[in-house]
Amino acid sequence: MLFLPPDTEYIIETLQKNGYEAYAVGGCVRDMLNGDTPHDFDITTSAEPETVISLFEKTVPTGIKHGTVTVIINGVPNEVTTYRADGEYRDHRRPDSVVFVKSLREDLARRDFTVNAMAYNKKDGLIDCFCGKEDIKNRLLRAVGEPERRFCEDALRILRLFRFSSVLGFDIEENTLKAALECAGTLKSVSAERIFAELLKTVCGKNPAALKPLTDMGGLSFLGIKSIPDYDKIPLLKSPEIKLFTFLYSGGADLAEALELLRAPNKTKKAAKDMLTLLNMPKPGTKPEIKEMLYLTSPSAVESYFSYKQTYGKDCKAAAVLLYEIIKNKEPYKIRDLKITGTDLIKHGITGEDIGKTLEKLRKAVILDSSLNTRKRLEEAICS
Repeated sequence: MLFLPPDTEYIIETLQKNGYEAYAVGGCVRDMLNGDTPHDFDITTSAEPETVISLFEKTVPTGIKHGTVTVIINGVPNEVTTYRADGEYRDHRRPDSVVFVKSLREDLARRDFTVNAMAYNKKDGLIDCFCGKEDIKNRLLRAVGEPERRFCEDALRILRLFRFSSVLGFDIEENTLKAALECAGTLKSVSAERIFAELLKTVCGKNPAALKPLTDMGGLSFLGIKSIPDYDKIPLLKSPEIKLFTFLYSGGADLAEALELLRAPNKTKKAAKDMLTLLNMPKPGTKPEIKEMLYLTSPSAVESYFSYKQTYGKDCKAAAVLLYEIIKNKEPYKIRDLKITGTDLIKHGITGEDIGKTLEKLRKAVILDSSLNTRKRLEEAICS
């Protein structure tokens, strides 16, 4: 069933009352027809940007060059874009120019896939010029018009294709897939940040193996992917960062180089670095060994490590129980957990580099025996 939230209805009705066409368009219509809840509702209209601005109290000209105005209703942004036809895409990303048009069909014809080229409003119902509803029914991704032209226009559409296939669980129509793979060389035109965002969404989808045709033909070789990633393992993992780690690591990529190339956020880089650290340590079987892992990384990293190893058939249930006990009981494993400080050591005549060495020695002793972590017993250890 198709529905529109009140704010979207208000914008569409306001435009209609003033003599213009307006529809919800793109992903929101696709999601509703697919039984999913849309994240946002984009609007397309025959009204030009200046007219849209004049009809609403609060607007922001976010992409006015390409016909997009953000209309703020009840503090919520709503993107409203004028019907347009795109000019030449010389950089394989954005049109050199756009022409505002009066035809909804012409606007829908410039979009990437049939499932994203539908529009809806309460007055006219569903507008589906390219059989997108049928493709949703058949769970199929098909380019609008000539597939090669769509991908040559905007290389990001190649990654979006595989992302939609993974997230929606849709197959890719034969000619659309062929054209995407033939145009894969233009991916260098896409910014690193956009490639990262699309890859992350893809590996977090229902079917990350949707990427297999692209990796098989070397389309992601610039990331150092040399072998087939463990696609069957990725859906079993919880953390988005570890899903991406597994994709790159099992594909033979150099993690540090790949994530730097993708300009990945620090959170993702740290997760990968911590996982590599833990994978290079012996499998833990005791609390002291787990505490050393915690000291070098973090509780979430160690938890992800156990999940990762479990996914690869290594039984870590007993170790996971020990980790839970350490965290629950707040057992010490860091220098800051010690019941003695560097200032206390100075009072005992310890100075300079010996302060750090002594604290580390005490930390290791406390890891082996938590009962040592009292001020009295630590002072006794210093003096012995």
